[in-house]
Amino acid sequence: APLNTTKDDIIIMRGKRSDASQRKGTTTILLLVIALLIGVSSIFNLLVGNQVAKNTVENNIVATDNNAPKTNKDPTTNQHEHVHSGEEATKFLTGELPFPTECTRYMNGRCRLKFKPGTLKLSSAQTLQQCYVDAKKYKEHTIRSRKSTIASVSHKHKFIYRNIPKSASSTARHAMMDFLDGKDMSLKHDELINLVHKDNYTMVSFIREPLTRFYSSYDEAYFRMGPWMGEGEVVWDKPQVRKWFQTVKHKMDKYPYLYEGMKDINDFRQFYCPKEVLDTGEFLNCNRYDSIDDGRLLKRFEQFVHDYDGLEPFDVHLNMQTTNLIYGSSGEPLPISTLYNASEAEKDWQEVASQRGVTIPDGEMKHGRHQSRRFDVSKVSEVTQRKICRILMLDYCCLNFKLPEVCDDVGLYCSLEQMEGKRISWKQDDSLNLVIRPWETR
Repeated sequence: APLNTTKDDIIIMRGKRSDASQRKGTTTILLLVIALLIGVSSIFNLLVGNQVAKNTVENNIVATDNNAPKTNKDPTTNQHEHVHSGEEATKFLTGELPFPTECTRYMNGRCRLKFKPGTLKLSSAQTLQQCYVDAKKYKEHTIRSRKSTIASVSHKHKFIYRNIPKSASSTARHAMMDFLDGKDMSLKHDELINLVHKDNYTMVSFIREPLTRFYSSYDEAYFRMGPWMGEGEVVWDKPQVRKWFQTVKHKMDKYPYLYEGMKDINDFRQFYCPKEVLDTGEFLNCNRYDSIDDGRLLKRFEQFVHDYDGLEPFDVHLNMQTTNLIYGSSGEPLPISTLYNASEAEKDWQEVASQRGVTIPDGEMKHGRHQSRRFDVSKVSEVTQRKICRILMLDYCCLNFKLPEVCDDVGLYCSLEQMEGKRISWKQDDSLNLVIRPWETR
């Protein structure tokens, strides 16, 4: 201390130093506490943020198969998405209710409403007329119908039947040709429109539950695209078939496993036909017995479904039913008045004939090719069935089929959307301009 400093001054100075040190210590502690709180807050936000992100991703994933998870939710509809009843959707379509303005909007800014397949209060034919099919997206399904439509026409009865493979088509062909004087014709767009809307012809077709039909379609397509179609006993007297096969066999390059270990039709028969039947040499009888497949054909089928996107069918039998009921160039629906269910084909054809003064005897329509599946459909996994339903949503939505139980609760829906411009050239009143299509993530 300075020489002139008293004892009391020294005490006071020491007290001031002590106070200053204490304040400095307090400030340091406060700063440490604040830093600690900031650090804890940052860590908390990071943890919560990660968890929210994780939950968002998990909630947005639906596994359609074991190896290929796919997003199912539309990112624009996570908060207030509403599934409308089929009755509501029907009233929007018919104009009984105004189309809501409070709705999910996708990238073009127009509204779309969600509803479940098979719930509309409309017939399949009425639903088809409201369907939108993207002609470019499904161009591989409509190669044969871009310029004209093949149909069986009876001028005598003013009746037109549009064929759909694997939907009671053999039965229908028999009815048209043998009872109703039908003849297969290639009709241009305008010709068909004039027959129906000017000359009062009736146009119909038959449809089938999509999942069940897919099994039949694959079975038929598998046989038609096998290596035995290039040479061998099946086609030895069919040069046109051999020539056709050479032009389309490249479509199987995506699926090399389908015919692994098979060179001819006899190799194929070994997979599914009982030995005692093969030993008789009556190979057509193989189709009358349950398959003996040990799971190899089933495994190939399930692998195909896993790899197939539904857009490039390797055979016409895999074309969707809806794509058989449109003009391939535009996607417009054909002017069909009635779509009958293939499961009631005999009864319905008898009714059609009766209305035109023709009698088809009972039992006469058992004309289709009845054969057992070459693999056990009952053993198809749920994952595979759901993938098939996803592929076939165009048929479920546009033909108003209910989803099978296995596919009913996995996020598959139809969309009711506003459309710009005139959609169907021959319709007189298209003022509502609402269309049906599968609900897709934009």
